[in-house]
Amino acid sequence: MKDKKFVRIILSVLFFLLMMGTIGTEIYAAEKIKWAAQSIFPAGDSLYKEFVSFAERVKVATNDRIEITTHPVGAIVGYREMVDAVKTNILQAYYSSPTFQSGKEPAFSVINNLPNCYDNVMQADSWFYHKGGLKISREAHSKLGTYPVGTVFYGREHLPSKVPLRTLADFKGKKIRVPEGVEAMLFTALGTGTVSMPGSELYTALEKGVIDAADWGTRSMNFQLGLHEVCKYSIEPGFHSMGALEFVVSKKTWDSLPKDLQQILESMVREWSWNAVSRILKEDAEVGPKLKQMGVEIISLPAEDYVKIRKISQGVWLEWAKKSPLCKQVIDSHIAFAKELGLF
Repeated sequence: MKDKKFVRIILSVLFFLLMMGTIGTEIYAAEKIKWAAQSIFPAGDSLYKEFVSFAERVKVATNDRIEITTHPVGAIVGYREMVDAVKTNILQAYYSSPTFQSGKEPAFSVINNLPNCYDNVMQADSWFYHKGGLKISREAHSKLGTYPVGTVFYGREHLPSKVPLRTLADFKGKKIRVPEGVEAMLFTALGTGTVSMPGSELYTALEKGVIDAADWGTRSMNFQLGLHEVCKYSIEPGFHSMGALEFVVSKKTWDSLPKDLQQILESMVREWSWNAVSRILKEDAEVGPKLKQMGVEIISLPAEDYVKIRKISQGVWLEWAKKSPLCKQVIDSHIAFAKELGLF
């Protein structure tokens, strides 16, 4: 009798443990978060590949609690519609440049990229993460009901061109693809016409002569779009942009996440940024000899022209700062840090 009682106790304990395991599994399954996230890059671009890698690492780091399905540009909505898609839960996240929201708040154009301010990515990153940039970014996004988890830097952009631009004077009258915002104002101040279009349209626009040059990305990013086939000149170093991107979710979505998942995502975006920087640096170096073999001429403007462009840029900053109080706050902060770095 005692043996039977003992067996019943053991079986009861095992059944209890089994039920707890089943309940635990159900709770775990209920916690699993699935996001659809769209990028502004085509699937073959290196920055899109880093986006995919980020999603894979998040899945592992969160023990499958967050699963992000990545989509290239235009796969679900247009690249200008991603903010609204996140707010309406068509997308749960997006990866894009904040400058595309400068029509809603001008500060978005200068938070992640003040043209001709910094000399390298580390300076820009330092401002963003240690001089209040992230806080300002989140303040700007709060007006839209969105939340930037973090910023993804990649490097100094170059300017592929169909025509030789050897001096500042050569820019006058040319048509250049530039994103809307402060960069467009800068190129206008240099005497060019500006056109805004997605990266997927650049090759055809250059081939047909709709534009003479294109502000898109770094040397290797331009190469991946095939721009070297229609642009036999590349102005390097670029003066116009050392842009950065951002990973954004809705504020409601962010607030619903447990604190541990929030911290993991913030850390993973930080890692993503430096993976992108180092990858682009490597690929830019590898592409250099290929461009020369294909007959692309690398042009550096005269040193005095770079000095002139920086002075023109500073005037553009001050004009752009008048567009909103937050815009002025951002630009004042950039200038103060640049002075601390001894750049002016």
